[in-house]
Amino acid sequence: MKKITISIILISLLVSSCNSQTKMDLLDIKLPVDKDVLLNESYKTREYDTYPDYNTYRSSDPNLLIANNEKISNGSQEKQGPNTNDVLFYLNNIDQQITSITLKTFDTEKTKLLHKALLDKFNKPNYFNSKSFASYSVWENEITNNLYLFEHNYGPSSSADNKEKGVLYIIDMNDQILVKKFTNAAYSYYKEYLKQRKLEGKEYSYEEFAKNEDEEGISRYLEAISNPIKH
Repeated sequence: MKKITISIILISLLVSSCNSQTKMDLLDIKLPVDKDVLLNESYKTREYDTYPDYNTYRSSDPNLLIANNEKISNGSQEKQGPNTNDVLFYLNNIDQQITSITLKTFDTEKTKLLHKALLDKFNKPNYFNSKSFASYSVWENEITNNLYLFEHNYGPSSSADNKEKGVLYIIDMNDQILVKKFTNAAYSYYKEYLKQRKLEGKEYSYEEFAKNEDEEGISRYLEAISNPIKH
């Protein structure tokens, strides 16, 4: 009887170990990463779209929707719908490496959880712009050389579902094509800051950049971060 019990325990531990090995924390990934690390038999993914030089792969696999050990999934790969949280991988077709990840959340609980996970992992953002309907945060990770852009949309009161939604872009900063693509619109000021910082060849904060521009008579960069932080 003892031998059977021990065998059951060992099998249970082995299964548990295998399951834990398949989980992938998106905030721990150092981009670029080889295709086989994320697009393999351990995860359920499917080809989504093609762009010049890139193929994208989409997934709602719960083992891929993890951020700082928090489960961001609200569905499954088999039962996808318009409000199913998912992740998109950008594969560079030239070197077969994934250089960007986009994680989308469509429900309030997981959007708030993702925002908290980012703050717990990376602390205060390098850039933060808060509006009545959304907030935009940027982090740079010096260890991984990844850029993180997060939009937390609080949803207008007139919205039918009135749910908070989020979009997180994780980008290899060496992939200038995708850095430029994703830093348009709401992140355009940060894009200009990155351009100026690269031009000068030295490191300094966005706030320092904004204050310097303000002294030169250009106030919009400093005004962008003047609203109270809303998390």
